[in-house]
Amino acid sequence: MKIQDVAKDSGCSISTVSRVLNNPDLVTPDTRERVLKSIEKLGYYPNEKAKSLSSKKQNVSLGLLIPDITTFYFGELYRGISRTAKNSGIDLILRDLDDEGPLQEQILDGMVSLKKHGVSGIIISSRVMTEEYDEVLNRLRIPIVLALSEHKKLKFSSFKTDDIKASFDAISYLVSRGHKHIGMVTSSPTEDKLVGEPRYQGFKNAIDFYRLPFKAKHVAVGNNFRYEGGYSAMTQLLETRETFPFSAVFCATDEMAFGAMRSLHDHNLKVPDDVSIIGFDNLSISNMITPKLTTVSQSFEKIGVESVNHLIKILEEPKMQMETGVFYMPHQIVERESVRTI
Repeated sequence: MKIQDVAKDSGCSISTVSRVLNNPDLVTPDTRERVLKSIEKLGYYPNEKAKSLSSKKQNVSLGLLIPDITTFYFGELYRGISRTAKNSGIDLILRDLDDEGPLQEQILDGMVSLKKHGVSGIIISSRVMTEEYDEVLNRLRIPIVLALSEHKKLKFSSFKTDDIKASFDAISYLVSRGHKHIGMVTSSPTEDKLVGEPRYQGFKNAIDFYRLPFKAKHVAVGNNFRYEGGYSAMTQLLETRETFPFSAVFCATDEMAFGAMRSLHDHNLKVPDDVSIIGFDNLSISNMITPKLTTVSQSFEKIGVESVNHLIKILEEPKMQMETGVFYMPHQIVERESVRTI
């Protein structure tokens, strides 16, 4: 039995169970009694080694480097990471990058700043980490894990979604609903190596696999992956509709999908009656708009949990050789209301 089992059985958080075991005076009598009953029922015995490690965590903090916490995308990831850190009794120090100055310099400054704050490890969620970061990464000499990112050269652990496979699956879903003319709304497929390139590649792989009509103009490019980028890209795509009667559009992100849907509305077209839309991310707001967005769900929660837990393992067993590389988290198609069957 693990402490997680006690938490589930008692209906309490892991941190509450931990307080009952280590600082019972801080817990209300009713809650304490409920936890103790679950402990007795399950036959749970606290692992002394784990308790020792837990006490050490009181002096441990992790750093998180995120480009823009105000975006839905990174906000969802932050929730998963912060919740896992809290349940593990570890402080989390967030460094949110602003829009001033080159992104590379901001990331480098952010890593150095977190190191100065005495963090024991850093989770970086940004663009693909290239050789330009290598000198600072090696000089920091602290464990680093990448979330929704990866490094092509250095041996880091990276937790993300297989964007190529997930995008292929999105087009497969549209094909299964009878769509044969499918466009794409994206941003910088040639410049953005982390999101733009792999999601375009997955789209193109599926188009070729199902032998669907394709021309370069079937992919419309906005200036970013957010709402305004989706709006402008869909407006561009609509200009091709006389020669390319697309019935469905794959959007590289949910935020772009929101903008694309608004553009269709402003052109007196309905979703999904006139054009079906599928997004990518499954942001919480995707279930709140009208029509509710069908989308590729990537597990921000799972990515956050695995990133934090991997860092904890490194800190607990510093001499152990940890497996590195890219670890793909599961994805799935979430069916809602924005795709119709032809």
